[in-house]
Amino acid sequence: MSFNAARIRPKVLYLLTATTMAAALTVQAQPAQADRGTTYYLDAAAGDDAASGRTADHPWKSLDKVNGTTFQPGDRILLRAGRQWTGQLWPKGSGRQGAPITVGRYGAGERPRVDGAGQVNDAVRLFNQEFWTIRDLEVTNEVPATGTPGENLRDLRGIHVSGDNSQTLDGFVVDGVAVHDVTGQVNWIGGSIADNAPGVRFQTGWDGSKKTGGIVFDTTVPDIGAPPERATVLNDVLIQNSTVGNTSFAGIVFKQYTGDGKNDAGQTIAQPTGWGTRKSADDPAFTPHTNIVIRNNHITQADTAYGCNGLYLTNVRGALVERNVVHRAGTSAMESYFSDDVTFQYNEVYETQKKAGGADSNGIDPDKGTTRHIVQYNFIHGNGDGVLLCQFAFGDAVVRYNVIAGNSRYQIYLHSDRAANAKIYNNTIYNDDSDHLIYGYGSYLQARYEITNNVLYSTRAAAGLTTSPTITYDHNLYGGADLAVPAGDAAAVVGDPLLADAPLDGPYGTPETGPQLKTAHGLRVRPGSPALGAGVGIDGNGGRDYAGKHLYQGRPDIGAFETGGS
Repeated sequence: MSFNAARIRPKVLYLLTATTMAAALTVQAQPAQADRGTTYYLDAAAGDDAASGRTADHPWKSLDKVNGTTFQPGDRILLRAGRQWTGQLWPKGSGRQGAPITVGRYGAGERPRVDGAGQVNDAVRLFNQEFWTIRDLEVTNEVPATGTPGENLRDLRGIHVSGDNSQTLDGFVVDGVAVHDVTGQVNWIGGSIADNAPGVRFQTGWDGSKKTGGIVFDTTVPDIGAPPERATVLNDVLIQNSTVGNTSFAGIVFKQYTGDGKNDAGQTIAQPTGWGTRKSADDPAFTPHTNIVIRNNHITQADTAYGCNGLYLTNVRGALVERNVVHRAGTSAMESYFSDDVTFQYNEVYETQKKAGGADSNGIDPDKGTTRHIVQYNFIHGNGDGVLLCQFAFGDAVVRYNVIAGNSRYQIYLHSDRAANAKIYNNTIYNDDSDHLIYGYGSYLQARYEITNNVLYSTRAAAGLTTSPTITYDHNLYGGADLAVPAGDAAAVVGDPLLADAPLDGPYGTPETGPQLKTAHGLRVRPGSPALGAGVGIDGNGGRDYAGKHLYQGRPDIGAFETGGS
């Protein structure tokens, strides 16, 4: 089923600028005075490539005309609303600080549509360019399905920003776009090749995996056998106010090249650089992308069996992911991997499922080699797992003031290696669909977890709370069914938290509404709740609760909502 982009206008708006410039080109646009730039118009129906293109009455017609032009700082390339082009949009040139080159639309009507039709790897492309804004386009890149599921999947993307010139490419804004129906192949890092299927491959390594989908920011090298000494880095990226629907592998992807490319026999043929993978938190080879903001977007994979991650955020340092909705993704709604200083906040993620051979189905996942991660003020419901802490090798995370409800396997899954640690406090965790509230097993229980001030409520008596010598429970409320209170929680509160309106039944986030965070207010506690004033103060707590109330209102409360009732 195709994603209906025309009817959707999300609440958020964002801006894309980036990369220095790539190739020599055939037509040079005239420089403008004081970077004010020139406006160029494109009309697929009434345009003429022999026209000046500089007025709406004399527009160009084809993508080829735009692609053969090198634009200057401050220029604007405007596509006529309601028109459609088939092929690739790859304008050349770079803007500069304060004078980006902008791709947008003019006229009334639906977004102009760029359709790769599965004939090009990238429907919209920038390479070794920087300071670009892409706004108000509809983008798709779909190979029609055949009688064999997955046979139509290819190395495809909607919008692709990349480079290989060993420079820092700055200033990308993607704002108000609708990207949908991109039939990208699904390549997994590991797994077993015995599970390969049409369109789905395992054991493809870091560089070969997870780089298809709706909006992809990544980098590469000119020669994998002789890479340069310096990585290409993408800096200052904003993706906002956009919709991404039914795009495989993922909705939005960030990746850095690392040099582990393989041939068809599975043998590594690339010279390793280590830029994208890391052996320790201070690995000197690690070269992440920087200053990433992803906000006010709606991502859904509801109508594709191959749409895995909603957001795959790897190899970044300094990222803010806020006020997004991710619905029915596969594997992970929001996953971070080999990244530092990432905050996930004010998001709604729900109904994540297992798809295309993926092992997981979680809402938010700080994964391998992730440091200084904060997961706060999110509404996480109806997934397989709510929050997966999967910090293999090393990592640290704070999970606070979230509402985590109705996930079918584990509300919180403790799955990190010994060198990792996590602080999990002041969450409201409501379970009515699983035998586990907080779960971990084996060597993953050697990581350190501090679990404090949480409302742990279950309607199911069998719901377990995993314990180990490195897990500390303190000042939590245990309610609903008769839960086995961990022996170490000397300040445990046992009783009915007096939830305001449980269970929750919507409304949930849509492209039109954005995240419906207020729905989770049904899990506030009422006056007289034993959660009021029964918590312990925590320094560096972010300063507010799930609903925005200042901390603290008297003695600290237990749970995601501070009521001031003590």
